[in-house]
Amino acid sequence: MTFKDKWRFVQQNMKKNKVRVFMTILAAAMGSCFLIVLASVGFGLHDSLIKDELESRAVTKIDIYGTDDEEQLGFTNENINELKQIENVDAVRQIQSLGETNFHLDGYTNEMPSAIAVDFENEKQAGIELGSGRLPEKENEIVVSSDFAEFLGKDDVDEKDKFTEDGTIKSEYLYKDEVLNKEIEIEASTFPEDGSEPRTATEKVQIVGIEAAPANEYIYTNSVKSTPELKRKLDETLHVTDSYTEQGDPLYDQVEVYASNAESVEGILNSLDEKGFLAYSNLEELKNINILFNVAKAGLIIVGTIAVLIASIGIYNTMTMAVTERAPDIGIMKAIGANPKTIKQIFLMESTFIGLAGALIGTAVAYLISFLVNAGVPVILEQIFEEEIPATLQLSSIPFLLAAISITICLVVTILSGSRPAKQATNVDVLRALRREI
Repeated sequence: MTFKDKWRFVQQNMKKNKVRVFMTILAAAMGSCFLIVLASVGFGLHDSLIKDELESRAVTKIDIYGTDDEEQLGFTNENINELKQIENVDAVRQIQSLGETNFHLDGYTNEMPSAIAVDFENEKQAGIELGSGRLPEKENEIVVSSDFAEFLGKDDVDEKDKFTEDGTIKSEYLYKDEVLNKEIEIEASTFPEDGSEPRTATEKVQIVGIEAAPANEYIYTNSVKSTPELKRKLDETLHVTDSYTEQGDPLYDQVEVYASNAESVEGILNSLDEKGFLAYSNLEELKNINILFNVAKAGLIIVGTIAVLIASIGIYNTMTMAVTERAPDIGIMKAIGANPKTIKQIFLMESTFIGLAGALIGTAVAYLISFLVNAGVPVILEQIFEEEIPATLQLSSIPFLLAAISITICLVVTILSGSRPAKQATNVDVLRALRREI
């Protein structure tokens, strides 16, 4: 028999039991759909997390937190030049802390934001993004974070009345106007180790830029970036000398190295280790997260496979009934010389068709459910919890690999389910089959 003849025989037999075949395909589709939808949650959450990391500069950032020389405090210009010479280093960002600072604007104060002095040319190379305004070009110009104004609270208000239970400033005491291009006073303080009176220094500065909001909407940043010249002017007024070498060169509190791409990070880390720098990269944590999610996704696929195995019981039952009902046909085929292998192939073709049809239907439905989950669940969660869900959150994702795995599992299970009934068909006795006495 040709393949076409075998397929025609399968079609004729399935038409005789349309309802039973339909219900079996439906069971296989439900099992396949359950497997994909369940595993898609793991894939979706993993993709959301990785996407956030990969779209940010953080994945190529390497934090330098010290050197092998324990007596060295801070990083020198020689260290910075050495870092810039490392292969595949795209940018080196050196940071000096302004210490304890307060910012005053028209009777409102932002108390002790994270205030640092940076080289804005290096900031450009490191990928700084502005939501509005421009980068500083003069000594007394600064850039503030997107949430800087959310921390500007009205002066002369009792602390108990000023803040909410979660520590944020009540809306009635917040600064209402735009801060861009406003002149603001910076007040820097230092507390001498000898116990003498604290010293303060003030300078008028202008806010010329506001950084873009972070991709993660749950992150609030309260920071200020100023020029190294302003940092030196404040230190001279405060008589602070520990931020500089004996020659007057700056000492940097923190250094960040940016790789040209994520693939270069590991090589740069090795070079830093050889040169005696102590470093850490988010990519190392990302690898651990990948391992954790891959284990979770494998677990979800295994759980989903149980549903396919349950559906295989229906396929086994359908094929066993088919062998029983088609005993006369099998007897005739064997009587006219049909090879047992051909008979086995016919029944395997039927079980394979049921499995493939169920897998394809289940996959299509899973994609539809995934779309509805991503579109509808965030809206429902926002209504229930009254909080905005991040736009980057993806609850379900079905990559081609997951669909291929599901279809393969479904096919393998259904073929195995149909193999025993198919073998049983080859053992049918011709005389008994023709007498319909199987």
